[in-house]
This record gives sequence, structure tokens and C-alpha cells, in this order.
Amino acid sequence: MIRGIRELIAPEDVGLSLPHEHVLHNIGAIIATNSSNVDLEIRFEDLIDYRHDPFAHGGRNLLMQKEDEAFRELERLQQLKRNKLKPLIVDVTLPGEGRDVCMKERLQLAERLKNLHVLTVTTFEIEKINEKFTVGLSTIEQSERIAKTLEAELMFGVESGNVLVQGLALAQVRTHAPLYLSFSNNAHSDSNEKIRVWIRALLDAGAERKKLVVCHAERWCQEGAQYAFLLELVDLGVSILFSSIGLLAVSDYCSQLLLSTNVHQRIQYRRYGGGGYTYLFDHFKPRFLRRGVSEAQWEQIVRSNVVDLLAWYEPPEAPPIPKNYLQCSICANYFEPIEGEYFTKFTFIYCGTKCLRRHSRQKFAPLPLKT
Repeated sequence: MIRGIRELIAPEDVGLSLPHEHVLHNIGAIIATNSSNVDLEIRFEDLIDYRHDPFAHGGRNLLMQKEDEAFRELERLQQLKRNKLKPLIVDVTLPGEGRDVCMKERLQLAERLKNLHVLTVTTFEIEKINEKFTVGLSTIEQSERIAKTLEAELMFGVESGNVLVQGLALAQVRTHAPLYLSFSNNAHSDSNEKIRVWIRALLDAGAERKKLVVCHAERWCQEGAQYAFLLELVDLGVSILFSSIGLLAVSDYCSQLLLSTNVHQRIQYRRYGGGGYTYLFDHFKPRFLRRGVSEAQWEQIVRSNVVDLLAWYEPPEAPPIPKNYLQCSICANYFEPIEGEYFTKFTFIYCGTKCLRRHSRQKFAPLPLKT
């Protein structure tokens, strides 16, 4: 099963999927001139300024906090529902980007979008590993504490540190949830080696290869050493996520590829001239297929691979029904027989007045046989 923010989702009920998006966040709050910026519209005459500097004009472009604005954009995505297959979107907004601040609006949004599955991520911030956190604990015990925290909240984000690596791996192994690895993009020559070290450490700690998702892989698509590093990553067996689409996927690694539009600025909304959350399916797909990618490969990338990653949750077994519980003849629910709160008539048992009245309106007719 897949854990959405509203309900558990059966893998067979998932349609087209976006595994790396931002639904609601306040990234621009770090430079926002005042709180009213969240209510200000994006002016069309300012669009070119935002393309040069996303934080222009007080950061309002990076304040995606308006529930109604997000609803109008996501409404287009939920229209891609096919029969019972509802689209799925993973909101990768972190606590430092406003995940918890916008939680109420996110829940309301998910409630309004009946034909869209919405998921969120969890993380463990490296700042929490301080003196108070580590006092009296060995490295293994610190890792266990992190793993317990992540298992309770369910994690996908990465920072540095051996203790954190062990904790991430422990949580991944125990839950089988995917682990999103989002490394900073810089020009230092040793950055690729640091990524290798991280992945090796996670694999050595027991993490599942395909459940490790390396994000923003488009940075390694240039010819030469960078492209060779991309091939090195896929040869390791990890999943690769392209969040700035526009390249041809290598069919030999189709089972490891993920695509997403990574909407995180308001100017990416359709209402402001951007591609929106549906760009991948409305406009990019035809170009992708013209490059020789088959419909089956496309379906695997935008649905099957995502479902395989996210369908990790196994609901706990229902507790055994106590022997003294009775089963209602009408609703079939089991209940504790408390004197004065249940009723019997002839051979029928009723858990309450509601079921008794319902059967009385049927003049206590015999019940159909259960198959």
C-alpha cells in the first residue's frame, strides 16, 4: 500500500505520477519584505524579472502558499484520471521550506482534490544532532534514535554525517520506503566523489539499491565526464530522477528512471504562462515518443517505477476479536456486549438502536444468507 496524506492508496489505483514536486511552500520567506507578499499576484510585466532572479520583487514568486491558486493548478492534473486510476503527486517540501507551516492548507487541498493522490515527505535535519541529542549515546544508539524518528514520520532528505547515514539506512531497511537523495549542485570537482561515498555508505548499511532515488540527475547529461558519472550511477542500480525534463532517457535503464516537472515557482503555474503540473503529460510526452521511446516505456517511467517505489507500506494486522464480542445481525460489526446498549429479538442481535430500527422497518424479515 501507499501512504497518502488522506488515506491508504492501493498501487493498482494509481495513474500518472509526479514523484518530485512542490505543492505548498514558503521558500521566499527568507527575503520577503512583508507577510502580505503571499497575497500579491504575479504581474505579467514582472515575469522576465523572475526568470532572471526567482527571488525578485520581495520573493513573492517563491511563496507558494495560496491554497486556491494551488488548487486551480492541481485541478488540471486531477483531470488526467483514467477510469479508477487517479494521478499521484509527491510534495517534497521540507520543514525548513514551510512543510509544517502549510500543513493545514495542504490537508484542505487534498480533501478538495478528490481525484488526486497527494503524498508528502519527511526528513531529519542535521542540526538536531547536537550535544543534547548525543549525550550518553554511542554512534549506533544515535543512529537508532534517528531511525526511530524517521520511522515515525517517514523520511526522504539527506545531509552529511556518518550517524545520519546509518539512521537513514536503518529507517529505509525497516520500512522499505524510498530514500530521496538531493545533493547540492556545485562546480567542485570532488562533488561527484562525495555522492559516491554517500551511496556506498548507504548500500553498505543495507539500504535497497532501487529505493535510493538520486534527484536532479539532469545536471549530469552533458557529454564527457558528467555523462559518464550518470551512467555510473545507473550501473549501481539506484533510481534516477530527472526534475528538469527535456532529455531522452536511455531505454536500457528504463526501470530505474523517474520524471517530474519540479514545480516550485509561481511563474511555473499555467496562469502565469508556465507549463504547470501537466506539462509532462500534455506537451513533453509527444516529443519523447517521437525520439523512439515506446508507449510501454513511457508508462513504466511515469507510473510503474513510481508505484514500485512508493508501495512500501503494509498495514498492521487487525487485532483479534475478543471471544466475548457479539456480531450485529444487520451491520455485521463486532461489538462489546454492554448491558442496556445492545438488543436481541428472536435470533437477531443488534449493536444499537439504529440497527434495531432499520430491521424493524423491514418487519424483522429473515436476513439474506451470507456468501
